[in-house]
Amino acid sequence: MSVSKPAPSFTVTAASQKVTLDDSGTGRASFTVTNTSQQALRGRLVARPLGTAKADWFTVPDAVRDFAPDGAQQAVVQLKVPRGATPGSYSFRLDAVAEDDPDEDFTEGPSVAFDVKAPPKPKKKFPWWILIVVGALVLLAIIGVVIWLLVRDTGPETAPVPRVTGEPRAVAENRLADAGFRVNVQFVPVSELGQHGVVQSQDPVGGTIHPLNEEVRINVGRMSTVPVVTGLPEEEATTRLTAADLRSRVRFVGVADRRQHGIVQSQDPAGGTLQPPGTVVTVDVGRMATVPDVTRLRQADAIARIAAADLRSSVREVPVQNPQEDGIVQRQDPPPRTLQPPGTVVTIDVGRNVLVPEVVGDPLDVALDKITGVGLRPNVLFIFGPAEIVLSQIPAPNTRLPLGGTVTIRVGRPL
Repeated sequence: MSVSKPAPSFTVTAASQKVTLDDSGTGRASFTVTNTSQQALRGRLVARPLGTAKADWFTVPDAVRDFAPDGAQQAVVQLKVPRGATPGSYSFRLDAVAEDDPDEDFTEGPSVAFDVKAPPKPKKKFPWWILIVVGALVLLAIIGVVIWLLVRDTGPETAPVPRVTGEPRAVAENRLADAGFRVNVQFVPVSELGQHGVVQSQDPVGGTIHPLNEEVRINVGRMSTVPVVTGLPEEEATTRLTAADLRSRVRFVGVADRRQHGIVQSQDPAGGTLQPPGTVVTVDVGRMATVPDVTRLRQADAIARIAAADLRSSVREVPVQNPQEDGIVQRQDPPPRTLQPPGTVVTIDVGRNVLVPEVVGDPLDVALDKITGVGLRPNVLFIFGPAEIVLSQIPAPNTRLPLGGTVTIRVGRPL
């Protein structure tokens, strides 16, 4: 049986898919590293050269750092390609590795490309007198522009809004702030893990000219982190799921331990996973049956109530003096309002008060069957008369006796 590998704790996104090196072979690549787990982790950031790139071209400042749960940090890879390197296209990536489980918990970042240019050809000597003439003309132009700026009626200073759609939230916020704009972050639901924490849209759109310090709203994709609710009371569990922008479905399961009554036994999806907002999380809540109070009810009603409470019933008949108590529950065990495992047997004592049958004129064996058949006990007295025939009875027919009561019959017997 194969065991699926758990999702890595980190995600790595690049601010750009390509880095431009300056004439000295130096460049910087920005990344966003996010701890998607629900626990603080220490991670190590490693620049991996790809193809023919050399490892000593790359440096990662603060390579080992601590990440808060669901926390994102900016990382920079510094490039320094030595002179004499073969011109061409190269690439590398930034990997994030969990320090406590480097062999299993690691993330390979996206590939970032860069070009190494051929060294410039020696330049011919430049006629410096031209620079003097150009410099003089530029100076005159600058003076003219300064004078124009001083006398003109200027409005608010403006700048182009950076295009940040598709970038990680932290990178987008930094770029907008660096460009002189205020940032208003709004979260929008997304269903893809790769869009969690990524800007989905912006307003104003990138590339348009707006006054500095104007607010730019960015809509950042968000998936919900499923909270761990196993072991919590039902109400607290559903409250936490609602706060996480998730929906809950409660499913009751029988438990034998009173301490687990109303406690979440399991959940699906598991806690700590990322799910689209509005996802239904099924929680299995332990339940013990509450014994209903069935005393003073008729037998049929009592049995129905016990069954509705997911319990079973056992009827035990007991004698009662009052005919009105016939068929009425006198006692029950377990007592009402106690918690019991589903399927527990509730014994009910049902009152019985029976009609005395008419047996005068019946043969003795018939009379005995009638009396015992209704739950009464016969008391036989023999007197002179027709053989084995009931001559009289006490109590009279159709009177009532408690279950197990005695009916005295006088039976004839020849001398």
